[in-house]
Amino acid sequence: MKRVLPIFLILAVFTMISACGPGPDPDPTPAELQTIKLAGENGTKTWTVSDVLFDGIEDRTADWTGFTLTLTSSETASNGYTTTGGLSGGPWPGSGTWEFGGTADNPNINLVVRDDALEIAINASDNQLTMTFTFDNTIHNSGRTEVVNGEYRFTFTN
Repeated sequence: MKRVLPIFLILAVFTMISACGPGPDPDPTPAELQTIKLAGENGTKTWTVSDVLFDGIEDRTADWTGFTLTLTSSETASNGYTTTGGLSGGPWPGSGTWEFGGTADNPNINLVVRDDALEIAINASDNQLTMTFTFDNTIHNSGRTEVVNGEYRFTFTN
């Protein structure tokens, strides 16, 4: 009996150690969860415009019929976006990159900054995305600029 107890203890310890795996994955960070809402589980998500409000009062949805925004995310490269159906000279370039505002250690998941430095306040769920920003196209100094410059609120669905 005295010899069986140490062997039993050794086997029990060995069994407990071998049953331990690497452990569960850590919980996703708020930034990771927000990225999934924006760019989907597989890293690419296309949003279709459903409503466009200009300067808080003017409905410009008809100007943006067929406009889509595809957001991509990557662990090894910059997050990106592409658009289709946008207005020439308008607030949406055909493509670019984006990141969260704030810092790498403390990202602001309710603010997206495009590679052209435009800051966009966002409100995202799995199937709706609202983006609000002020566009100021200082490159073109024409009557068209006044028509395009201002605050936009884009609402997208997925």
